Amino acid sequence: MDKKTFASLKCLGSPSKVIVDVMKAFLLLVYQSEDVKDWKSCQKKMADPNLMTKMEHFDPLYCTESIAQKADDLIAKETVDTVRNYSLDAGQVYKWTKSMIDQVKSSGGLTA
Repeated sequence: MDKKTFASLKCLGSPSKVIVDVMKAFLLLVYQSEDVKDWKSCQKKMADPNLMTKMEHFDPLYCTESIAQKADDLIAKETVDTVRNYSLDAGQVYKWTKSMIDQVKSSGGLTA
Protein backbone atom coordinates (compact mmCIF):
# COMPACT_ATOMS: atom_id res chain seq x y z
CA MET A 1 0.00 0.00 0.00
CA ASP A 2 1.10 3.52 -0.65
CA LYS A 3 -0.26 7.07 -0.68
CA LYS A 4 -1.94 6.42 -4.04
CA THR A 5 -3.97 3.61 -2.48
CA PHE A 6 -5.45 5.97 0.08
CA ALA A 7 -5.78 8.88 -2.36
CA SER A 8 -7.93 6.79 -4.70
CA LEU A 9 -10.12 5.55 -1.85
CA LYS A 10 -10.42 9.00 -0.31
CA CYS A 11 -11.80 10.37 -3.59
CA LEU A 12 -14.78 8.01 -3.58
CA GLY A 13 -17.96 10.02 -3.09
CA SER A 14 -20.23 7.42 -1.54
CA PRO A 15 -18.58 4.00 -1.55
CA SER A 16 -20.28 0.73 -0.70
CA LYS A 17 -20.69 -0.30 2.93
CA VAL A 18 -17.99 -2.93 2.36
CA ILE A 19 -15.38 -0.29 1.52
CA VAL A 20 -16.49 1.96 4.37
CA ASP A 21 -16.28 -0.91 6.87
CA VAL A 22 -12.82 -1.94 5.63
CA MET A 23 -11.56 1.60 6.03
CA LYS A 24 -13.18 1.99 9.45
CA ALA A 25 -11.50 -1.24 10.61
CA PHE A 26 -8.13 -0.14 9.22
CA LEU A 27 -8.33 3.31 10.77
CA LEU A 28 -9.51 1.88 14.09
CA LEU A 29 -6.31 -0.19 14.27
CA VAL A 30 -3.96 2.53 13.08
CA TYR A 31 -5.36 5.32 15.26
CA GLN A 32 -6.55 3.17 18.19
CA SER A 33 -9.56 5.43 18.30
CA GLU A 34 -13.23 4.85 17.73
CA ASP A 35 -13.95 8.33 16.39
CA VAL A 36 -14.26 7.07 12.80
CA LYS A 37 -18.02 6.77 12.51
CA ASP A 38 -18.79 7.45 8.85
CA TRP A 39 -17.23 7.96 5.43
CA LYS A 40 -16.54 11.67 6.01
CA SER A 41 -14.50 10.87 9.12
CA CYS A 42 -12.66 8.14 7.17
CA GLN A 43 -11.79 10.65 4.46
CA LYS A 44 -10.53 13.10 7.06
CA LYS A 45 -8.22 10.48 8.60
CA MET A 46 -7.00 9.39 5.14
CA ALA A 47 -5.94 13.00 4.52
CA ASP A 48 -3.57 12.86 7.50
CA PRO A 49 -0.01 13.26 6.14
CA ASN A 50 1.18 10.90 8.90
CA LEU A 51 -1.12 8.02 7.92
CA MET A 52 1.56 6.00 6.12
CA THR A 53 4.00 6.46 8.99
CA LYS A 54 1.38 5.38 11.52
CA MET A 55 0.61 2.30 9.43
CA GLU A 56 4.29 1.41 8.98
CA HIS A 57 4.90 1.72 12.73
CA PHE A 58 1.82 -0.22 13.80
CA ASP A 59 2.86 -2.82 16.37
CA PRO A 60 0.35 -5.58 17.16
CA LEU A 61 1.81 -5.87 20.66
CA TYR A 62 0.60 -2.33 21.41
CA CYS A 63 -2.95 -2.84 20.20
CA THR A 64 -5.59 -4.08 22.62
CA GLU A 65 -7.52 -7.21 21.81
CA SER A 66 -10.76 -5.26 22.21
CA ILE A 67 -9.77 -2.79 19.46
CA ALA A 68 -8.69 -5.69 17.22
CA GLN A 69 -11.99 -7.46 17.88
CA LYS A 70 -14.00 -4.34 17.02
CA ALA A 71 -12.04 -4.00 13.78
CA ASP A 72 -12.57 -7.69 13.05
CA ASP A 73 -16.31 -7.38 13.69
CA LEU A 74 -16.50 -4.69 11.00
CA ILE A 75 -14.99 -6.94 8.32
CA ALA A 76 -15.85 -10.43 9.58
CA LYS A 77 -18.34 -11.16 6.79
CA GLU A 78 -15.88 -10.27 4.04
CA THR A 79 -13.00 -12.00 2.29
CA VAL A 80 -10.20 -10.40 0.33
CA ASP A 81 -11.91 -11.53 -2.87
CA THR A 82 -15.28 -9.99 -2.03
CA VAL A 83 -13.59 -6.73 -1.07
CA ARG A 84 -11.54 -6.72 -4.29
CA ASN A 85 -14.80 -7.01 -6.24
CA TYR A 86 -15.59 -3.52 -4.96
CA SER A 87 -12.08 -2.04 -5.14
CA LEU A 88 -8.58 -3.42 -5.63
CA ASP A 89 -7.24 -0.71 -3.33
CA ALA A 90 -9.73 -1.63 -0.61
CA GLY A 91 -8.64 -5.25 -1.08
CA GLN A 92 -5.06 -4.25 -0.21
CA VAL A 93 -6.27 -2.40 2.88
CA TYR A 94 -8.42 -5.39 3.89
CA LYS A 95 -5.46 -7.77 3.53
CA TRP A 96 -3.21 -5.62 5.75
CA THR A 97 -5.97 -5.04 8.31
CA LYS A 98 -6.90 -8.72 8.57
CA SER A 99 -3.22 -9.66 8.93
CA MET A 100 -2.72 -7.15 11.77
CA ILE A 101 -5.92 -8.30 13.52
CA ASP A 102 -4.68 -11.89 13.37
CA GLN A 103 -1.29 -10.85 14.77
CA VAL A 104 -2.90 -8.97 17.66
CA LYS A 105 -5.07 -11.97 18.49
CA SER A 106 -2.19 -14.45 18.27
CA SER A 107 0.10 -12.29 20.43
CA GLY A 108 -2.58 -11.46 22.96
CA GLY A 109 -2.20 -7.76 22.24
CA LEU A 110 -1.89 -5.08 24.85
CA THR A 111 -3.77 -5.62 28.09
CA ALA A 112 -6.18 -2.74 28.56
